[in-house]
Amino acid sequence: MESVVRTVAAASAAGALLGLLVGGVGGRLAMALLAAQNPDSAGALTDDGFPIGQFTVAGTIHLLGGTLQLGLLAGLVYVVLRGLPRGPRWLRIAVLTALGTVAFGAVVIQPDGVDFTALGPEWLPVALFLLIPAVFVVPLCLLVERWLAADSWFATAPLPKTAAVLLVWIASGPLLLLLVAALATGVLWRQIDARTSKAAKTGLTWTARALVTAIGIWALIALASDIRAVT
Repeated sequence: MESVVRTVAAASAAGALLGLLVGGVGGRLAMALLAAQNPDSAGALTDDGFPIGQFTVAGTIHLLGGTLQLGLLAGLVYVVLRGLPRGPRWLRIAVLTALGTVAFGAVVIQPDGVDFTALGPEWLPVALFLLIPAVFVVPLCLLVERWLAADSWFATAPLPKTAAVLLVWIASGPLLLLLVAALATGVLWRQIDARTSKAAKTGLTWTARALVTAIGIWALIALASDIRAVT
């Protein structure tokens, strides 16, 4: 249980921090750039309900709250996927970055959305919505691995202090249930892993790789279709 808490705490802290910095600040800068390129659309609402070209406290809080949630979720996803890619460290990071970028783009880029029909040039919203996750995933990989190192604060600090980091999930609202599920699953998986043969572990790993690869291919096809429709 202790190792699970420390791992989830490190991933949560990294995901929340980068969600606020890259998703929140970076997202606000991207919105400002799009607004500057489209002065005629000022005041219109984006797909997420933000008024184009208007900086409001409520809108900023809403944006930061959303990117915090996405960051926490991404931290958990990274913990699950981090052991699947093979090869040197740079290649594993590149694979996870590509996977995260494609999956995020396939979900967010909508050909009939205001962000992609009212804002131009046509390629700019697409490029920005792909750049943000790409910039997010690389430091996430590096930061989580650093914070999971044996000499890191998350590995050496008293458990109550480490566990206190998980309080950030309170700000995520409904996702708090996901944290409980993640901790329970982590503990259960550690017990199963200790009782599973090496051959069975290898089979499960390759099955997981095949499943993630299939999801990545599906997301890439969907993303390519959406980009063609937008541009």
